[in-house]
Amino acid sequence: MGRNRRSRRTRTARNTDAEEAINHLSEVLKFRLSEDSTIADNAARQLIGIGKKHGIRADPRTRGMICRTCKKSMLPGRTSRVRVSARVIITTCLRCSRIHRETCNVEGQ
Repeated sequence: MGRNRRSRRTRTARNTDAEEAINHLSEVLKFRLSEDSTIADNAARQLIGIGKKHGIRADPRTRGMICRTCKKSMLPGRTSRVRVSARVIITTCLRCSRIHRETCNVEGQ
């Protein structure tokens, strides 16, 4: 029987393709978030999948726009709630009620 071969492409070529895909999906997520939520939700889900498969992450601002529980995009005011309390930014997904807390660094004090 024939062998099942993997692609002959190198790891670096796959990683560069994955980085390009993540950059493209990040742009789609940023610009389609307020217009069409279904496209933004699909881009968010694909961003998570590519990141897990190839170990390449999007920038922190893009990652903050994605709920890791329901794997959908979060638009402040529409699909997420953002509160600032005692130097902590609290983001709540209004679809699945996931709460994410991150500290806010204040410089100059």
